[in-house]
Amino acid sequence: MSIEPIDPREASAAALLLLDHVAAAERAGHRRLRAAADHFHLPDEARIDDRTAAQLDTVMRTTITGVDALVRDHAIRLLTSRGQATLAQGLRAAGSPFDRVVRAGLFRDPVLFGELFARVRLNAIAQGLPVTIADRGDGPTMVARLAQSSDRLVAAAAVAMLAAQSRRGSVVEGIPAAVELARPLLARLAWWVAAALRDMAGAGSDIALLDAALAESVRRAIEPQGDLVPLEVAAMRLAQAIEPQGDEVAPLLAEAIGDGRLVLFTALVARASGLAFERVRDLVIDPDGARLWVVLRALAVDRATIARIGFALAEAEPARDIEGFADRIDVIMDVTPEAARVALAPMALDADYHAAMLALGSAA
Repeated sequence: MSIEPIDPREASAAALLLLDHVAAAERAGHRRLRAAADHFHLPDEARIDDRTAAQLDTVMRTTITGVDALVRDHAIRLLTSRGQATLAQGLRAAGSPFDRVVRAGLFRDPVLFGELFARVRLNAIAQGLPVTIADRGDGPTMVARLAQSSDRLVAAAAVAMLAAQSRRGSVVEGIPAAVELARPLLARLAWWVAAALRDMAGAGSDIALLDAALAESVRRAIEPQGDLVPLEVAAMRLAQAIEPQGDEVAPLLAEAIGDGRLVLFTALVARASGLAFERVRDLVIDPDGARLWVVLRALAVDRATIARIGFALAEAEPARDIEGFADRIDVIMDVTPEAARVALAPMALDADYHAAMLALGSAA
């Protein structure tokens, strides 16, 4: 039995609507099948565990919520002040743009996805770190102690980091807060959110008026946000103020790890090694750990400190091979600081240049 196509001239409106729905369902089913196939063929080391995926979804949603508030609220005020109450009401009634921008592929951008993914991974590891500063007793935590430093630059930088940590905590917990992203990433998010709001607001023939209000709101949202400093920048400023030298590096790294301050640990390594924060963060969240140990050897970090860091990271993230690390510690210490610096030289190159080298190497 064959199925004859329906002549649209002979079909009712309801039948045509049903056919459209069937066609849409067919396309959606094909997309789901492709996604399932892509996921199935992912190697185990590339899979994101359920907990990380859930936290990443939360951070993505709260980030979009924060950008949405920045753009939508100001656009509504502009439209209202310009006598466009109907447009303002349509924009106010538009739903969340999250699903729309996700379907359109916003978070497939490797730079944006990489930034949010790295933040989630670093936060998850930090939460699992054992707090093992035995010498502190009931004294203040590391950053709180630095905030009381007699060095005013160190004290001010530590206070700024505590404030940034407080803001970031609310985002990780799923509470919309200030959006802390580099300006290019914030601009990308803001323009995508504005485009989604444009589609959902139902402006009709007044679309040009809505466009003008949304564009002005986006430009306002991506202007430098005054004293709002992202946590990563605050940590780097504190590391710069401390400026650890020689034998000071290892004790500070051990204290940062023992205090659960993984962002500050990353910043201290970055400052001491001359590598970018993002580059070091990638090493810290890498379960293999080999590159991190080489960086620490380039800084002449001693065996006891490397062991302490390695075991703390393994306790925070059980997927790490603690037995393999224990077996490898002698090999790690056999690497001289001079040899480690030579091995790490490509990582100090321009980020885009290094990324191109990695891409070509992967292709080969």
